[in-house]
Amino acid sequence: MNALKNQKLLPALALCAWLAAPARAAFEDLGFGARAPGLGDAFTGVADDISAVYYNPAGLSSIERTKVLASHSLFYTGLSDGSNLGLSVAALAVPIGSGRNGTLGVAWQQFSLSGIYFEKTGQVGWGYKFDKGSKYSNLSVGGSLKYLSHGFTRLDETYNAVESNLGQNGATDPVLAGANTRSALDADLGALYRLTRRWTLGAALLNAMQANVSFTDSGKDRVPMKTRLGASYKSLWLLLSAEARFQKAPDGSLDKQVVVAAEKIFPSLDKGDIGVRGSLGAGDREFKQATLGLTYKVQRIQIDYGFALPLGTVKETAGNHKVALSYHFGAPTQTELAETELLDQFKRLREAQNYKSPRDTASLNDPRLAEVKEQVRKENYYAANKLLLERANELLPDSSVVNLTRRLSAVAAFFPSLAVENRQKARWEELLSGGARDLIAGADLRAMKQLAYAQSLNQQDSALSNFLDRAGELTRVAPDRVPSDFSRGWAEFKLAESDDFYAKKRYNEALRKLEELLEIEPNHLMALKKSGSCNYMLGNFARAAGAWDRALRYEPDNAEKARLGKMSDEAKSKSAGASWEPGGPQPGAPEPEPEAASGKSADAREIEKIYQAGADYYAKGEYGKAADAFRRILTLDPQNTQAKKALERIIRLSR
Repeated sequence: MNALKNQKLLPALALCAWLAAPARAAFEDLGFGARAPGLGDAFTGVADDISAVYYNPAGLSSIERTKVLASHSLFYTGLSDGSNLGLSVAALAVPIGSGRNGTLGVAWQQFSLSGIYFEKTGQVGWGYKFDKGSKYSNLSVGGSLKYLSHGFTRLDETYNAVESNLGQNGATDPVLAGANTRSALDADLGALYRLTRRWTLGAALLNAMQANVSFTDSGKDRVPMKTRLGASYKSLWLLLSAEARFQKAPDGSLDKQVVVAAEKIFPSLDKGDIGVRGSLGAGDREFKQATLGLTYKVQRIQIDYGFALPLGTVKETAGNHKVALSYHFGAPTQTELAETELLDQFKRLREAQNYKSPRDTASLNDPRLAEVKEQVRKENYYAANKLLLERANELLPDSSVVNLTRRLSAVAAFFPSLAVENRQKARWEELLSGGARDLIAGADLRAMKQLAYAQSLNQQDSALSNFLDRAGELTRVAPDRVPSDFSRGWAEFKLAESDDFYAKKRYNEALRKLEELLEIEPNHLMALKKSGSCNYMLGNFARAAGAWDRALRYEPDNAEKARLGKMSDEAKSKSAGASWEPGGPQPGAPEPEPEAASGKSADAREIEKIYQAGADYYAKGEYGKAADAFRRILTLDPQNTQAKKALERIIRLSR
């Protein structure tokens, strides 16, 4: 019975301690989400995501697309009194007029102590960044209005509470005997100033109205005003942050805290980004804290985890744990496009280098391997392998010879000979021959592309499929297999992948897929056309003109030749010095609108149809296709005022 009674008293005691603790005010700073807490909440000078609505509303102006966030936190886990402290958060940020009129942020937080005490905060914030042409172009400002509400559950013990704990004759405690809920309004103000592209200063004034949230009409329990000053250094994948905090203490003095934090992102083009972060903080009233955080971001989804451990204050706790999930809508931002472009350039540079296999492969140009080389040239791989084994004793010990032996043995095991007499090889056989030669020579990337291409054209050949897997094991390059439900071959699959990236405006990745195809099929007409379009969209006008000129050599249709010629001339003129305007065409892609520049007469009816198609794309937000349509009108009728205005409007939106 005593144990049961004690269990019932625990929530009441926790409530009394929570409400009466002199060192703690209501609506204490508990953090927001999980990323910023992983940085020790040193976010005033950063404020670059949806958490800005809580830390510094001026940072909302940096959000370029609609975002949502949900998170849950557990505080001081493992306390011996059985207390359960949790915080749930939901937030939404929406750019107004594509961000030209600022960004609106809405947030809701609910804190709970063992189900007997709660704090709720509803918040509406707005952040605005001054235009580039303004003398305040480096400045962002913001503010938020907050609705604060807190209360407690009435237990039997609350009705019996007295002011003095020395006896039972004390007066009834006015806090616990009075109203059990209280609401008030408060406000936050913030500013960010960008010193350079990488350095930013931030300032925030939180709880500027110092709302009175006392449970009694005559009492005063004001939420303390907090002043925060921060600075941050940010590159694409590195963030350094520092923050100073000032707050009036319960005894009237000024509490001061300092926190330093860092975040590092390890990006990947296809496996998602991983981030790690941490912070150290110290200050008055024995404030010492260490935090850690993790991030995993893939496409539009980001998952964050934050951990904080108070040092030297609350004992026997497993710390604070926070988990958050955020999602963004819309196209990638300029920063994300820049990140993708850098990663893509690095990947292409790495592949373009003289790639060496995991173990260097001996060259067949060695005079001692002349007979082996001759048999390889004739594609008699069984004979070549037999000769190599006979010469091996003379060449060993040499790891490169061992590697060559393994590769030649693998080819010979699956295809003793690829020589063909009295007939022309099928395309898959040509690719298999080229892939086998590259595999033996140590040109692994090209070998694997050719072998995957060959297998896609002859998917019923189990020997070819098994050989592709074996080649992957030897080279440690994953086979670029075409999905089984895609029956049109590797080349068409690369085109389809490119089209998918192009539709998402990820032009670098679309171009990379085309270049993979053109490495094996340098005269592929459709790939050349699309390569020109991707380069045009990226502003590489000279390369775009070069691709379209090459396509002209293989294009059989005279009308399409005329169209390609005009496009090439336009790219050349831009390459000569004209400014680039986004919205270039994608020749050869399946499009529902009518073909414009195809040699047909430019009558008013045709232009009207194209204009209507462009307007439909514009209404759907498909600005690239809309720009394509209006450009075609201008090719037919260069003086068309409506098309010019529509294209200019799309260009402004794209910027």
